[in-house]
Amino acid sequence: MADVLNIKGTVASRTELIKSLRYQMMVFRKNPKTSNVIKAENEGRFVLQPNQKKTLAEIKINQNTRDKVTVVILVYDSDNNLVARDRQVILNNDEQKVSKKIIAPPKEDDYAGLRGIVIENTKTKPGRDFYVDFYSNYRLKGINGREVVKITEQFSFGRSTIMEVSVGSTIVHRFFVQPTRDFIEKQSDIAIINVTRYFINLERQKNYIKQY
Repeated sequence: MADVLNIKGTVASRTELIKSLRYQMMVFRKNPKTSNVIKAENEGRFVLQPNQKKTLAEIKINQNTRDKVTVVILVYDSDNNLVARDRQVILNNDEQKVSKKIIAPPKEDDYAGLRGIVIENTKTKPGRDFYVDFYSNYRLKGINGREVVKITEQFSFGRSTIMEVSVGSTIVHRFFVQPTRDFIEKQSDIAIINVTRYFINLERQKNYIKQY
């Protein structure tokens, strides 16, 4: 169909090693009027042979939509370490610069154009509201972190849930969820401060190491 765009998530090996990997392919659709974000996700495990190019998943998108459509691919090794990632705005790009990059083994500054990724796994409406509020503030403040920020909600005692905000493998903020708007906004502000502080310290450590 002429109005349907077919998108393939593909990885390519540049090593002589056989790798057992896991992928997440996420599609974010942002409504330009309401700024609401809808996420669709596909994930699975695969084995990548030396110098092999492999298609992980395919999605079809109506090209007539006015939504901003962004595709993110994350690849993890058998120890659950992030080893590759890619992010592209497919439709209705409102960003100044689009980054396009083939997935390859990570190295310093390998992801310079692929920063600012936030992913979520929420269970409840208050958890989802927190993610939307945090993500909006993250973009509004122009935070462009070099590591993936994860918003994870887990069930605790009874019907309560715990929200965790982590950068890479480091948890920077954790709290019990309360379904009030003021509480969610306050926790979002705290999380933004902690995430920003983490990235500032990360850059300081990087610069300190370079000096020596």
